[in-house]
Amino acid sequence: MTVYMRDDAEFVRPNARKHPQRSSIQHWQLRDLIACPTNRQEFLYVNQNNVYQYNTELKQTTPVLKDLTFTPTSITTGQGFLAAGGQRSQLMVRQLSSNWCAHTTVGGSINNAMSISEHLGGTRLLICNNDKTIKVYSLPGMQRLQTITLPTAVNYAAVSPDGRKMVAVGDSPDVFLYEISASDTYTEVATLTGTSDAGFSCAWNQSSERFAVASQDGYVSVWDIRSTEKIAKLGAKQSPQNVKGACRSVKFSPTGSIDLLLYSEHMSYINVVDARSFNERQTIRVAPSTSDQHISGIAFSPCSKTIFVGMESNVWEFGVDTLSRRCFPEGSII
Repeated sequence: MTVYMRDDAEFVRPNARKHPQRSSIQHWQLRDLIACPTNRQEFLYVNQNNVYQYNTELKQTTPVLKDLTFTPTSITTGQGFLAAGGQRSQLMVRQLSSNWCAHTTVGGSINNAMSISEHLGGTRLLICNNDKTIKVYSLPGMQRLQTITLPTAVNYAAVSPDGRKMVAVGDSPDVFLYEISASDTYTEVATLTGTSDAGFSCAWNQSSERFAVASQDGYVSVWDIRSTEKIAKLGAKQSPQNVKGACRSVKFSPTGSIDLLLYSEHMSYINVVDARSFNERQTIRVAPSTSDQHISGIAFSPCSKTIFVGMESNVWEFGVDTLSRRCFPEGSII
């Protein structure tokens, strides 16, 4: 499928707010260290061996995980939990509504990424490790339910919102698609080819019908579950040959009718794409015009009205033009 891209879209308002919170990066390729789990006024970020919550209205910083024995390489939130993973398979999980915490090591090596999802009324934590496995734990019980073995180091996995499918990527161009049964069985149903390099992030849209993969060689590939052919291949603003244009993180807007796809580059740029047609894009430079800066992570708020972009020196807050996204060509508003 050939998609002709227009780069003059304006999905995000230009007057971003700048928050002075410093978001640190522990691994040069792992850039998913910002989260917005509850509301658009608060975000979570990693700073050294801590995870903090920042309230943008009160301008108040609160430690959520403080003085960890490791520096997180990955964090994730979902179902009321926060999980942080480390270089030597360390894992810390906290329930955000209480003081409940669990600290363990899961074996293997670096925890590259994690994902929390719901499964038949229960909560699952998926841990992607460099030892070529995805380890599946129950929460809050912390019982290991499954160990899924892949042919490559696993960099990221995402479960669809309906809890029935999983996509995983790693240190190869392969994209692994799984079905999840009611009995917690993960069955591989397809192996697709992303681009020509490793995948470092993947995400599902809110209807569980489409998924996207961000790759080291500067592309984001998008599939519909009804076909093995890509429906879109989106490039970076910068050339991936010098690493700056490597696509590190990809997210779909989590609520219906907004339909945006967000992805970050290794340095300086984020891209916001129309996830209905994939033919309109807004590229935003989040670094000063005179110098490049690393991006530590990106996140939509649960309402899709806000985008947070983590940098090593600050966090940007962008407002999404949700009104225009709810207006369709026929003039209807939903």
